[in-house]
Amino acid sequence: MKTFLLSLAVVFVLPPLLRAQDTASANEDITYHSLGFQASLVSGIGISYGINEQNRYRFRATGGLITSSDKSYYSFGFDYQYELTKNKPFRVFIGLGGGIRGKSGSETNTALGLGSGIEGPVTGTGIFENVTIGAEIYYPTFYFSSSTISVGGGIFISYNF
Repeated sequence: MKTFLLSLAVVFVLPPLLRAQDTASANEDITYHSLGFQASLVSGIGISYGINEQNRYRFRATGGLITSSDKSYYSFGFDYQYELTKNKPFRVFIGLGGGIRGKSGSETNTALGLGSGIEGPVTGTGIFENVTIGAEIYYPTFYFSSSTISVGGGIFISYNF
């Protein structure tokens, strides 16, 4: 009789406990990195690198430098994105972006904006596998060199690892 009761406990009690443990570990935060290309009127144009905390935020830095025979063009910036969706195939986020851009011999343009955006997978079964693409819209965007408030935007592609 003791063996029978022990068998029932193993069959009916142990699997739910193991599933609960698997679910808890699946919901833990995971840090991952993104490397890609971004073109944004606010946070710059160039190579981007981001650190991502799943279900929380992403901090991304962008930088680019192009030189020709007589001019140099540069762009450096950042994005801080707070994720609104949790464990979904698409990331929806709000955030802050800023950057500087310019060319040699000209005035530097500085921008700071509040915005929102979306990111989704290109390949793989989830957002955190391989390649993702996304877009951002910033309003209001403050362009300090021209003292204007306007709309800014950007697109990006990232490889997540």
